[in-house]
Amino acid sequence: MSRTPNEKALEAHDLYRQGRLLVEISDALGVPVGTVRSWKNRQKWDCNATPKRNVAKRRGGQPGNKNAVGHASSSPAENKNAEKHGFFSKWLPEETQEILQVIGGSNPLDLLWDNIQLQYAAIVRAQKIMHVKDQDDMTKVLKRQKETSGLSFDGWEKEYELQFAWDKQANFLQAQSRAMKTLESMIKQYDEMLHKDWAAATEEQKARIAALKAKAQTDDPGSTEDDGFMAALIGKVDEVWSDESGE
Repeated sequence: MSRTPNEKALEAHDLYRQGRLLVEISDALGVPVGTVRSWKNRQKWDCNATPKRNVAKRRGGQPGNKNAVGHASSSPAENKNAEKHGFFSKWLPEETQEILQVIGGSNPLDLLWDNIQLQYAAIVRAQKIMHVKDQDDMTKVLKRQKETSGLSFDGWEKEYELQFAWDKQANFLQAQSRAMKTLESMIKQYDEMLHKDWAAATEEQKARIAALKAKAQTDDPGSTEDDGFMAALIGKVDEVWSDESGE
């Protein structure tokens, strides 16, 4: 006995044929994106898609033209040129395509702000990874090894690299300095983009840079009212640390 087709799956297929993205279909039907993706894969929407006709604009030779007779089409089978994201769907993994779909409508200013947060979180995370305990904090790292054979025994020849405290501290300071300069440049760019079109900026976008300036101008970080920026960043970093320690 054949199964009754899922009405939402059929409706999702129709929306997909209209050029709608998986995320948009998910929002329209109120189902998870993973469910829509599962329908797409099981029912082979891409393979079963019928080409759309465009009556308003017809391209090609004049009526009666026979220049194409005997010449095969230059487009390969299952051509995806007509898809809205044909290039991405051909070369990028599906997970990456979904990320692009989510951020596709994001404001450039918001994308830059996300990068600022990620950069700052990376700087905070580096404090733990590159921490130097004291001047006797030395790290022994295996650089290379090879198997050796002799008359009386076989063994391994190993070469180690010793990283002394002052070397590790110097490398950390250099890396931190570069990271801070990058962060400073990103914040400056955010400020410039914000003021270039101040009237179109949202109140949230304006409040972000105002909070950063307030923190930079005060000598006492505790005197500035906490807007949740620092807590949010440190909270994200704490989640990363807890995930790593649990592995």
